[in-house]
Formats: sequence, structure tokens, C-alpha cells
Amino acid sequence: MTEEMMIGLLHDYNKLNSELSSLREDQLKALINYECSTKKRASFIERLHQRYSKLYVARERAELLGGGLL
Repeated sequence: MTEEMMIGLLHDYNKLNSELSSLREDQLKALINYECSTKKRASFIERLHQRYSKLYVARERAELLGGGLL
């Protein structure tokens, strides 16, 4: 994801929320890191992390149920 794309998504909270469900885990991680190193807005970081955690947990659970290990 380019910096320009990240800036566009992080422009305002409504834009972020409208696009959040379409982002992959790696994109969310990049957005979290970008926000943490630039504007540091707690509400944005918290919302991004909520979505990231949801995807991460779902992936990890699927791996465990498929016979994988932590």
C-alpha cells in the first residue's frame, strides 16, 4: 500500500470506516504503523487495531482448527 493510499484512508474517520472491511491483515498492519509514526490519533489506532485483531484471531483459529500449532 502506498503512502498516498494510506493518507487517503486515514484522512477522516468516516472514510476509514467505509473502507475498513475491505482491507487485508497486512494492509491494516501498515496503516497502524503509519498512524503510530505520524499523527498518533488514539481513536484511529484503536479502530484499526480492533479490525486487525479480528482478522488475526480468525486466521489463527482457522489454522488451529485445521490441525496447526501456535
